[in-house]
Amino acid sequence: MTKQNLLSIITICKNEPFIADTCQSVCSQTNQNFEWLIIDGASTDDTLQKLKPFQERADVFVSEPDGGIYSAMNKGINLAQGKYLLFLNGGDLLYDTETIGKILPYVNKGRADVFYGDSYRLFECEKDCFIKTYPDEIDKSFFLSNTLAHQSSFIRKDLFTVLGGYREDFKIVSDKEKWLCFLDNGAKFSHIPFPCSRFRMNGISRFPSQLLKEEKIKMLKEYYPEKTLYNSKLPYLQALFHERY
Repeated sequence: MTKQNLLSIITICKNEPFIADTCQSVCSQTNQNFEWLIIDGASTDDTLQKLKPFQERADVFVSEPDGGIYSAMNKGINLAQGKYLLFLNGGDLLYDTETIGKILPYVNKGRADVFYGDSYRLFECEKDCFIKTYPDEIDKSFFLSNTLAHQSSFIRKDLFTVLGGYREDFKIVSDKEKWLCFLDNGAKFSHIPFPCSRFRMNGISRFPSQLLKEEKIKMLKEYYPEKTLYNSKLPYLQALFHERY
């Protein structure tokens, strides 16, 4: 298969201090059999200057205003030509230089709609860094207290064609909402048993906020019975719901 019809890597960014690290991670892959899209949200700092050395490798380069993270991700989906999509956004890294070569046999067989790999979580203090591993099988109960790393997930583009892109009414939790949407519509998930990415634990969803609470409550109530949520033994859910209601 050619790079245009197997895998697309989508990198979205805006005023991203670590964008050069992400680009270097992509360009240093020993297997370059993939399409690469850079979707910049009209950065106003030095991000565009940092991107210049990598634009020749990018198959698609866009720099224009957008409606936020999920608006940019949806733009990438619409422009991508690959059968599977990987969202490796500004600041994220592939695990090592062999990552793409190791995952291509999985997506080439195409026996799942979503292939999800493990991920290396980066913290400022090196001793706090660790590899997050995932179970070989997941269902909706998994997402009550957990989620998958989109940086390590390879998603069949057809899922977005049929079920729509990321919901832009959610500003923080739309990636988790889409996992639940996929499961509710019978998508098959398959575990890749090794880390596929490294990413810094400094994203917007890492920090508690009133908006994050409200979006989580709205999302969970759309996908789970009220009884499941209110009777959950998980401290996270008890605090989230009983504090509000």
